[in-house]
Formats: sequence, structure tokens, C-alpha cells
Amino acid sequence: MSAIIVVPLFFIAVYLLISFFRSKESKSAKGAMVQYKAMSYSAVVFPIGWVIIEVYRRLIQPVPLETYRDFMTMLLPIIIIVYGFSIFLLKRSLNES
Repeated sequence: MSAIIVVPLFFIAVYLLISFFRSKESKSAKGAMVQYKAMSYSAVVFPIGWVIIEVYRRLIQPVPLETYRDFMTMLLPIIIIVYGFSIFLLKRSLNES
């Protein structure tokens, strides 16, 4: 069920990333700053997601290994989604100022 939401957002984020990296703006100093900020936003997603999954697994309800793997597998596209949309929003705010 969550793949219905995550997969389209993943493809949109990949498109945003490709369009940003192919632009001249990504090679400038401001583009590097946008990349660093976006990476700092997306880098915290994995540890937070992992802690949430572990707390749920240990305190609320044990989950089977297959479900645990599915949760962990969903974290990777979510990281890319956060990275792509962060780049899009930071680039847009950079262009406005």
C-alpha cells in the first residue's frame, strides 16, 4: 500500500535530481551549497527511520523478518525523495533571493 505513494514520489524526485545535476546551476558554488544542505536533510532520515522501526519492533509489536526487510527497503527511496525535494525547494528559494 505504501508503495503506491512512495514509487511515484521516488520517480519525481529522481527526475528533479537529474534535471538539477544536468543544469549549469549545479556546478556553481551556490549549487554545491544546495547539494550540501539537501544532503544534510536527507542524511538524518535513515537513522530516524531505523530508530522508529526498532522502537516499534521492540516495544509495540514484534514484526516478521520479511516485514522488517520491507520497512528497511522503503527507507532508501524515502531518503532519495527527501534529497530530491530538498534540492528542488532549496534551489527555488535560492532563485527567489
